[in-house]
Amino acid sequence: MERPWHGADPGRVRTAFRSAYSRPGTPIVAPAVRSRDPAVRASHRSGQRIGVDTTKRRVTDLRDDRGANVTSAERRRSSVLASYGALDAPREREFDDIASIASEVCGTPIAVVNLVDTTRQFFMAEVGLGVRETPLESSFCAQAILSEDMMVIPDATKDPRFDCNPLVTDEPHLRFYAGALMKTDAGVPIGTVCVLDYRPRDLDESQIRTMRLLARQAMTQFELRRTVVERDRALRAARETERRFRSMADDAPAIIWVTDTDGRCVWLNRGWYDYTGMTKWKSEGFGWLDAVHPDDREESGRIFLEANARRRPFSLDYRLRRHDGVYRWAVDTGAPRFGDEKVFEGYVGTVIDIEDRRQAEMRREMVVRESSHRLKNVFSIIQSIAGQTLRQADTIEEARKSLPARLLALASAQDLLSQTENPAADVRSVIESAIAPYRTGEGRFVIDGPQANLAGQQAFGLVLAVHELATNAVKYGALSVPDGHVTIHWNVSADRSFEFEWTETDGPAVAPPRRRGFGTRLVERTTALYFDGTSSLDFDQAGVRFRLTGTLRPE
Repeated sequence: MERPWHGADPGRVRTAFRSAYSRPGTPIVAPAVRSRDPAVRASHRSGQRIGVDTTKRRVTDLRDDRGANVTSAERRRSSVLASYGALDAPREREFDDIASIASEVCGTPIAVVNLVDTTRQFFMAEVGLGVRETPLESSFCAQAILSEDMMVIPDATKDPRFDCNPLVTDEPHLRFYAGALMKTDAGVPIGTVCVLDYRPRDLDESQIRTMRLLARQAMTQFELRRTVVERDRALRAARETERRFRSMADDAPAIIWVTDTDGRCVWLNRGWYDYTGMTKWKSEGFGWLDAVHPDDREESGRIFLEANARRRPFSLDYRLRRHDGVYRWAVDTGAPRFGDEKVFEGYVGTVIDIEDRRQAEMRREMVVRESSHRLKNVFSIIQSIAGQTLRQADTIEEARKSLPARLLALASAQDLLSQTENPAADVRSVIESAIAPYRTGEGRFVIDGPQANLAGQQAFGLVLAVHELATNAVKYGALSVPDGHVTIHWNVSADRSFEFEWTETDGPAVAPPRRRGFGTRLVERTTALYFDGTSSLDFDQAGVRFRLTGTLRPE
């Protein structure tokens, strides 16, 4: 329902503005037009009505779509206004003070700090209105925004731009308007500091100068406000970026760390604390070194500090203590961080557990070297087997029958060593298959131990050790002479602790080798890895002795 303006009492202006803006869809209808301008009178005879919908905070032109007629200048102004974050903002005392000063200096009942958007004007501060926004169609400021500096309307009833304005012709019967333009440094007008009155009047030079100063002060406040808005927006963006980074870093499948320019660790992701079990205050600074194996600590610290001094990337391997106290090999890789203008800010890096990869690489390397070593030995083994067979045979015919069987046993042992996948097997079976090529039937091997099963990889490791020990015994030790013997003994405890011994007797006198070849290192070091234990190879004068202790893994 249309509701015309009532009365002419200036005191009802608040009621008039609130009433016109409080009911969704209530139109403001211009009264009979008394303008002397024929063009103005014609525009009103067209029946244009302006609806105000406060539920959407948008003005709708009931005759046409104003949004389609928005100019590029209006779009630019609207964009600038958005950057201040002032539209629909709560009242602020600084702007309220500016409106109050304008009202008092000019002696007017109404004063406004006004922002002009594309479809409405928003009052950042107001005196004498009681509303925060109105549509542009009845706005004096919509015309003032087009001026260069300041617009003064001594008597609106005598100005063809406003003499048919419903706020002039009807309640509250506004007559006087003066607005000083607020402009950005780029010259974009965003609104006015204005005063209004119900009677015709004018401003003196002092009042006009004050209005301009107040508009400038209001603009300064808006610029300060934009600085705060941009700062807050940047802080929110920074917090969101940091949140996303921490979320990604904490979920990364690696330990991530950051240091300052002096090399002190200032941040570690969740992976570090989960892996090491250390607390934040124990880890930061140089405390992270406490989790590095004591034998690797000094060298690791030295490499890192040298790289930090030279601003160069680095990569190093060390043993890192896991939360359960077990040391595992890890690779630590870091690169220098540079900020604006290439200023050094510290390092960022990752730590990755490579224990399983390192063990696999060691096993592959060992297998390759062992295969090469075995190939070199194969002819000497065949020669030894042939020599023993001929010595022990009574006739050539007997030797001819025995030798192929022993060479076939040697081939079977080689096949076992060449398998990439080893099934679980009984300890005795593993040993029997490994020494089969070297058994000549004279009881030279004594094998003793309880029934126990080995996991596939442990069976492979034990075959390597027994084969290497037997090869050396045939070439240099107890099996190189007719009366030599080998005793093989093992034992398994209730907690799956495993002990294995190889002892040679009645062979040639033994002297420690001058150089530890691959075969010796294979027996001494590699075999123990398969059993998570230790091993020793002793060259006693009475005969070689090998001892292995470890733990049997589940099959």
